[in-house]
Amino acid sequence: MVEQTQITWNAPEFVHYPKSKTWFGVFAAIGVLLVGYFLTQKDFLTSSMFLLLFLMLMFVARAKPRQIEVTLSGRGIKLNETIVVYQQIKSFWLVYEPAEVKTLNFETTAYLNRFLTVQLADQDPVAVREFLLEFLPEDLDREERVTDKISRSLKF
Repeated sequence: MVEQTQITWNAPEFVHYPKSKTWFGVFAAIGVLLVGYFLTQKDFLTSSMFLLLFLMLMFVARAKPRQIEVTLSGRGIKLNETIVVYQQIKSFWLVYEPAEVKTLNFETTAYLNRFLTVQLADQDPVAVREFLLEFLPEDLDREERVTDKISRSLKF
């Protein structure tokens, strides 16, 4: 059997859920209610912060994912031109529920952005797992993060 020296695939940065006008309408209504409530309480700072938050979230909700080239090699993981070496990664785990989620997840040593999630797209999760086990420990106790579950349920 010939060992693979690397695995490469293309995947979107994140899962994009098309949003209807109703979705945006409900989201905007919640934003207007929150901002309006804090304005009536004369809490202008909180009102301003919620306004900025909702404007940012509306912008993010409209964003389309870019395609990235993912390469797993003996050195580390390469996402387009960014390389994360295995020494900067504590562990990995797969979340594979084909109808809902197909992700490869890493916990890194970084203080900020400690978690890295990569979409598997059509890549074989067994091949990815076997390849990574040569370089990293697998965390079998990890599941999908709560924030990812919430985002998916809100179609965000």
